Amino acid sequence: MTTTGDFLPGEDNQGLEQVGPTYPTAFGVELTPKVQAILLAVLGLLGAFALYNFVVQPVREQKAALEAEVAQKQAQVDQQRASLQDLASLQAELNTVLDQRVGVYSLLADSQTVDTLLLDINQQIQNSNAAITDVLRADPARLDNAQLAALGLNREQIQRVRTTFPGDTQLQRQLYTSELLRFNPSPPVILAEEDGPAELNGKLERYTVDVSMQALFPQTLSIMRNIERLEPLIVIRDLQQSIAPPPEGATEEQLLGISRLLLTDFTLEVLVPIADPTVPPEPPAPEAPVEGEAPVEGEVPPPEGG
Repeated sequence: MTTTGDFLPGEDNQGLEQVGPTYPTAFGVELTPKVQAILLAVLGLLGAFALYNFVVQPVREQKAALEAEVAQKQAQVDQQRASLQDLASLQAELNTVLDQRVGVYSLLADSQTVDTLLLDINQQIQNSNAAITDVLRADPARLDNAQLAALGLNREQIQRVRTTFPGDTQLQRQLYTSELLRFNPSPPVILAEEDGPAELNGKLERYTVDVSMQALFPQTLSIMRNIERLEPLIVIRDLQQSIAPPPEGATEEQLLGISRLLLTDFTLEVLVPIADPTVPPEPPAPEAPVEGEAPVEGEVPPPEGG
């Protein structure tokens, strides 16, 4: 059996329709969707701030510090590179100056020049004596006039010497023989202010050699010119010449009209550098400021009472 009829809501159904959805509460606040959305937004902002403040900001500061350090290191590298370039340029200039210094010092003498000079002068004298000995041994009629003139002789003089001193060949050679009579070197003296420019004070040693020789005028001139042609710089001072005395066994009357030997006295000055030209000199020490003088620009003045 089926029963039909209208369904009428009762009092219980009316209570159900009036009750809405329930939400959790926190701290007396009902967490509705709107409130929850606001809370989530606030939490998101706080989280973003915390992430930026505790994670991003330290990283950015560290990155800025690293970039500054990299820039500083790069500046140091650039400065060192520029310093190395300047150093290479200065080294090249120093090498050029040292080469020029060596070239200038090569014009001066060294400690062995005095001994070498003695050998050079003796060699010149021996060469002139050999030529004259050959002339005296030869037949005057076969001698060349140019050769005799170069030696300061002529046929008439040679024939007269042989006639005046017959058979005495040793005396005949002595009349024309060149000879080094004196070669006395003095101890070296350091060049002082009164001896030359102030820039050379204490940098050069001066050797002096007292020389005396006798030779015919052409031979004397040749020897003096050869001394001037020597590689080191040599100064000839106090040159004096006079006619040499006749050798033993001859008189002044017998030598009239015959070419005579000249007695030549002079002093040689040899300059020798003290320092090694390949070693750069030490820079001069800075001069102490004079009392009452204004300090150099950039220089820190001394403390009061210092």
